[in-house]
Amino acid sequence: MASIRDSSRRARPRTVRLAGGLAALGLLLTSAACSAPAVEREFLGVKRVTVAMHNDLPGLSYSSNYDRSGLDFIMLQHIEEEIEVPFSEPVDVSSGDRITQLLQGKADMTIASFSITAERMEEIDFVGPYLKTRQGFLVGPGSADVERLRDLRGSRICTWQGTTSVEALGGIRESSGSDPVVLTDASDCIDQLVEGQVQAVSTDQAILYGFARQYEKEGLRVVPDVTIGAPQHYGIGLPKGHTEDCRRLASWLMRHVGTSGWIRDVETSLPALIKADPGWISSHKPSAAEIEARSCRNSISP
Repeated sequence: MASIRDSSRRARPRTVRLAGGLAALGLLLTSAACSAPAVEREFLGVKRVTVAMHNDLPGLSYSSNYDRSGLDFIMLQHIEEEIEVPFSEPVDVSSGDRITQLLQGKADMTIASFSITAERMEEIDFVGPYLKTRQGFLVGPGSADVERLRDLRGSRICTWQGTTSVEALGGIRESSGSDPVVLTDASDCIDQLVEGQVQAVSTDQAILYGFARQYEKEGLRVVPDVTIGAPQHYGIGLPKGHTEDCRRLASWLMRHVGTSGWIRDVETSLPALIKADPGWISSHKPSAAEIEARSCRNSISP
């Protein structure tokens, strides 16, 4: 019996040593894990994403006292929540420089009422559309009688450089006898409309309704049910060469557009459009097929 008790006593230190060894091993592994460098995620080939945006389009992308607002900015906020990489403060971009900034690496992404076209798809990738619209007309307080396109005959109609609106407005001289005026940016056209130097501004209705709300006291209004040109599909511009990230963003957008959150985004940003068009969802909401046909491609899929 004594020999058994002695053997038992001798076994205990061995167990203690084993437990101590496991504890030390655990500490070693924990220390190694803590000392391992954190993996920095990338998106579009960068660790911090820079987004180019307009700063002068109320309702879509507007900046005042360093605060941004509008549907484009809300889209950016959603993307920042979806993509696990840091984002820099947005940089300003003009309509004419949207592709240039992407190609020169000054921006990694562009969210700027950027219409997807076959020509642009040859140079950059798009994710979208996240909104559809048509080109219309904004008139001033002296144009209360303007209800149809022919009512603008002989008028000076303004748009700005770098937009698809320039092309659509190009044929209006022959069709209505109007005189197109192409200025540098949106604010130039709006200033001239308020001052009476032009009789109308023509670009996408989504943009025009934003201006109509901001300049309501000045008597600016969108001419209802008067449009020209093809439908415009707003997309997120990306440099080519990042197919996996592009497809990830497209998958997110398909999900988002199918939610009530997308409806709230548009209602919050463009209340004047919602008020003017009770059936706006059917005409402005993209389908999953439209997003698939235009996202991450070199040309629009049939």
